[in-house]
Amino acid sequence: MARRTLLLDLDGTLWDSRPWYAEILARLSGGSATELEDTLASGANIRRLASDRGVTSYRFDREAGRSVASLRLYDGVLRTLDDLSSLATSIGVVTNLPGRLVETVLQETGIASHLEVIVTPRVGVPAKPKPHGIRRALQEMGRKADGRTWMVGDGVVDAEAAKAAGVRFAWASYGYEAVVPSDTETVLRSFPDVLGL
Repeated sequence: MARRTLLLDLDGTLWDSRPWYAEILARLSGGSATELEDTLASGANIRRLASDRGVTSYRFDREAGRSVASLRLYDGVLRTLDDLSSLATSIGVVTNLPGRLVETVLQETGIASHLEVIVTPRVGVPAKPKPHGIRRALQEMGRKADGRTWMVGDGVVDAEAAKAAGVRFAWASYGYEAVVPSDTETVLRSFPDVLGL
């Protein structure tokens, strides 16, 4: 049987970052963390929101690195990643978050040790919904888009990127978007459901 490959989104898929981002930004710029979280829930981009409040990317990332302990992973994430690794599943991350922030957080949470690749937007690799990140991840992993290759995410951009890259899509319904994206093949009620893919 072909080896399973899982490509994972981060925000709303592995962790609940909105309250964490809001707390960090409130500390750095003042204001209400609750209001900032509401702004993020309405679709605001954390980088743009921080910039609008006079917080540089460097300052935000540095504070995030110091605050990783307060980031809430979804239930069962680390245990499930352990299980997937024991099953010889190839695991990578494809995210629209900036690399400097992502690498620190993945290391500090213990997630990085389970990953073969981390792909973030950069020159030649535009953000999702473009498929370039998924294609780059598969190339770096030495894998191909086949029936055992899944993109796991909570949003439309993840689903669109998966479709364009020719991989299957599993929707993290416990995440941030409430409407099932089109082309969803499987609905996950919690992260451990990936074990059934």
